[in-house]
Parts: sequence; structure tokens; C-alpha cells
Amino acid sequence: MQEEHRKAIQRNFGSLVEQTDLDVIVSVLYEKGVFSEAMIEPYKDTTRDVRMRKRDLYRDIERRGPTAFPSLLEALTETGHWDLVRALDPDSNLHPRDKRNKLGQSQSISLQTPDPSFVSLKQYKEVIKKEAETQRNAQAAKIPYPHDFSKPDKTSAEIPHIHVVKSTKFHEEGLDGIPLYRTRSRRRGVLIAFSFIEFSHNVEEHRAGAELDCTNLKYLFDEIGFETIFYNNLSKKGTEDTLRNLKVIKDLEKGSTECVFILVSSHGYERTRTSDTDIRCSDGGLISILSIIEQFNNKNFPSLKDVPKVFIFQSCRGSTGEHIWAPPRPLAAPLASPRLQHDGSARAPRAASPAPAQHYDALAPERLYSDILIAHSTLPGFVSRRDPEKGSWYVQALCEVFAARAHDCHVGQLFTLVDTALHRRFHSQTSSVDRWGFNKLLYLHPGLFED
Repeated sequence: MQEEHRKAIQRNFGSLVEQTDLDVIVSVLYEKGVFSEAMIEPYKDTTRDVRMRKRDLYRDIERRGPTAFPSLLEALTETGHWDLVRALDPDSNLHPRDKRNKLGQSQSISLQTPDPSFVSLKQYKEVIKKEAETQRNAQAAKIPYPHDFSKPDKTSAEIPHIHVVKSTKFHEEGLDGIPLYRTRSRRRGVLIAFSFIEFSHNVEEHRAGAELDCTNLKYLFDEIGFETIFYNNLSKKGTEDTLRNLKVIKDLEKGSTECVFILVSSHGYERTRTSDTDIRCSDGGLISILSIIEQFNNKNFPSLKDVPKVFIFQSCRGSTGEHIWAPPRPLAAPLASPRLQHDGSARAPRAASPAPAQHYDALAPERLYSDILIAHSTLPGFVSRRDPEKGSWYVQALCEVFAARAHDCHVGQLFTLVDTALHRRFHSQTSSVDRWGFNKLLYLHPGLFED
């Protein structure tokens, strides 16, 4: 097998294990001659955990010669795993790139009727439906393509050393009567990540280690059972267009997703005399955290009303890096060293613009913001540390905790444990969490599905 094909499998290892049916994929690969009858016997050993057998399968495929990768792509195509084929093969004809390039073109619709002055109700509905579809397609054409993890990347070739403990039962409403958000279907959730690593004209330094954050987070949420969409190094306009038009992709407009995680990772700057923070886009433009959250409120994104929305911001929120000194602890991790970096400075090098206006209708029966949890890697006014070789402190702690405890803790507890791990491992950084009408418990139930 070619090295690039082996790396493609490794980059998408979690998705392959989580999304494919072992018996079906083994059967198809056997028919294609990738494995002999004797070689597939270990995959039928029901005394071993099915996920461990699938892990062995995809590791063995990497050693099955030059035809194994094309056969795997054919098997995935035949079994309907087109997203996996697109992730593994950037040249697959399943990529809708040519089609989407034409979506923004105007299309004329003519009604063929004997009497041009007469349009039937059926025809009218068809016209309206086509016009709505054309509009959605034109909006979708404005959205940049997500980051393609199938392309070789020096930081993402190896499978992350993250073991996600899977759930064995669904959590029920507790004795305290606090209700639960429903998370039981295979459309468990989606992670939408905006990561800004490189910056035009050296307006900011390269965020070394941020690539590892992306790789680890993708693997983590793939293993939990989420769909993952990563947008890397967008301009300010590209970011704004993507945020405004997310509702037309991935069926989010249909409200079929049970929960949404939104991650934003970049350099950040404190906004003077406000609680807001500016995020640096790759072209040097700035976009505020509140304006990002605003795109997901109940007015701008009504299909996500009552759906839990969890925001994670990995960025500086100021320039303070102060800490107190305490007696050394046994096995303590090293304190900040010169190689550590942080994501921002005191404030953006421009006059702070006013925070976006918030409009409230005293007579409105519904809340504008609800079901929102906001997790910050640091406190207002403070820096957020990042190790160029291991990734940001906060994401390291988050991946550790979510992998080990998402099966038995709700999201509120997970972020409490994340801060505990952040303190235990790195000592000097404090994370924070805000809740905006987030009044139910959210369990992620990794690897467990009702349907």
C-alpha cells in the first residue's frame, strides 16, 4: 500500500471504526480478494469487543498490498459510506465540487401551459419549490469547503493516542427532576470548527501546535459519534458567509441534529470596556465572539431552537499571564517555559468597535437566546497557553476528560473536570463556562445509539 493511502486510513481511523458495520465490510472485502477465508476468522471472534476487531481490521488493511486501498474505497462506496470515501480520497468522483461551482448560476423556469395566463396550483408549488432550492444552492455556493483531512499533513499522519470510553446505557432523568436533552440517534451531533493557524502578510505569528488540536478534536468527536466539519484559515468574509449559511448545509435547517458543538480557535484580543473578545481571521480581519454566537440564536437559526449548542473558544482574552507561586507538588508538570506560546495580546491593534447591538422586544413571548453553553479556555483579560509540540493546554485537557468521562458525565460536569485537569497538569491557567438558558443535562452517550 502506498504511504499516502496508509496515512489517509490513519487520519480517518476513528470514523472508519465508528461508522462501518464489521460483518458487512469484512464480507465485501473478502469478495474482493483483500482477505482470504482464513484471514477473516479473527474478525468473527465474538468473544472480543467489536470495536477492537474493527480496529484490527483497518490496521491489517494497511498491510494488504497496493490493491487494498482501492478495494476499500469500492467497499465503502457499495455500502453507502460516501462521506468516508470523500474523506479518504480527495480525487473521488463523489466530491460534488464541479456541481457546486455551478449552483450560483441563475436558472430560468418556464411553465409550459396551453394558456400563458393560467398557472395551476401544482405548477405554482413546483415553481416555488425550485426557486427555494435554487436560493439554497446559491447560499451553499458561498460557503468555503471544509478542511480536507484526507490530504497529507505532517501533524496528522499518526492516530492520536486517545481512547474514548463508550457508553453502555442511556442516562435517564435524575431524581432531582432536571430534564435531559435527547441524544440517542445516529445523528447525535455535529462539531463545526473554525481554526485559524496561518495569517496573511505575517500579521500574526503561526500558531504552532494548533494543527494538533484539530487532529485530536476530530478523532475525539468521530469516536463519540459526531459528524465533524473543520474550516481552516478562512478570511473574515469567508467566516461570516459560512456562519450565515450553515443552516443550508448538513441538514441543519431541518433540525434533525440533536446537538451542535462550535469550536473557534485563534488569536484573541480583549475588547476595551466590554465582556467581548475579538478573534483574528487569517486575512487579518477581526470578528467578535458575540457576533459568532448571535448567528445561532433563536431568530437567526430557528431550526436549532431547543437544541443544545455548545461553544468552545480557544483564544486569549487579554494579556494577563500572572499567577501565584505555591510550594512544588509531587510529579508536577513543568511551569510555563520560553517555548510556550499564547493566542493573542492585550488588544487588537486598532480602535475597538462597539459591541453588536442587542435588541429586545418586551412583548416577545420567546427568548432570543437559549440552550447555549459557552466554554472559554481562559478568563477575561488573561492569556491562553499553547505548546507548539503538544497543542493548546485547554484542548489537551478537554480531549483527556471527554475521552475518559463522556460516557458517565453530562457536559456541565465534563467542563468542570476539564478545568480540574487544566489545573492539575498545567497549574496556572483557569477556564470558564457560561450558560445562557442551558437548563437541561446533556449526555453525549459516545458510541451508543438507539436506532
